[in-house]
Amino acid sequence: MAEVEPFVERAREVLVGRSPLGREDTFLFDHSMRVMRLALKIADFEDLSDRRVDRLCLTAAALFHQAATVRLEEERRTSTVYAAATMTAEEVKDYSAELAGDRLKDLLSPRQIDYVQEIIRQTHNAGTELAEAIILSDADNIDDIGALGVWRSLRRMLLEGYGIGEAIASWEHRQQYGYWTARLRDSLRLSGSRRLAEPRLAAARAFMQQLAREHEVKDLPSK
Repeated sequence: MAEVEPFVERAREVLVGRSPLGREDTFLFDHSMRVMRLALKIADFEDLSDRRVDRLCLTAAALFHQAATVRLEEERRTSTVYAAATMTAEEVKDYSAELAGDRLKDLLSPRQIDYVQEIIRQTHNAGTELAEAIILSDADNIDDIGALGVWRSLRRMLLEGYGIGEAIASWEHRQQYGYWTARLRDSLRLSGSRRLAEPRLAAARAFMQQLAREHEVKDLPSK
């Protein structure tokens, strides 16, 4: 892990912002660290045994794949003209790639920088055949499934002023329409990724069911 520490430190500089209360907000940095670790695990899956994966460029791309998010959030809070409102998903990826190139230019060769940026730009592109982009897409999607996905969803709803009842209703609505089953089927390209995600989703379902029982006080024994 020591060889990636300089990349981690550069990513931290970009990804750690300020919370609404003015405290250091490591949410996005923590996410990117998890995605990096997941991506390196996925790179060893049998699905990719016939593909050559550039693990260093994959590491850098995983750390910076959402580099633009903190900058755009700062703009949202401080600017009367919110730039992200007019930016497409592709433009946000381009912005993240640009930030990665700027922050890593003394750590990687120009060829490597170009490749890291291409990985970021092709992430979540369903038609890509770039192995590192497929891996990064799967890793990013897996981090949104399971207990971590519940945590991210609850955090977002809390920040937006929603209560537990509304969070439970949102989850149950997605369950009713098969959102998560479709998410596993359609957003994960590798069979190994789906095998990893399935028990995570089962754990999330169990947690949300328990949360609903406690919220409605249905977990107490009947007289």
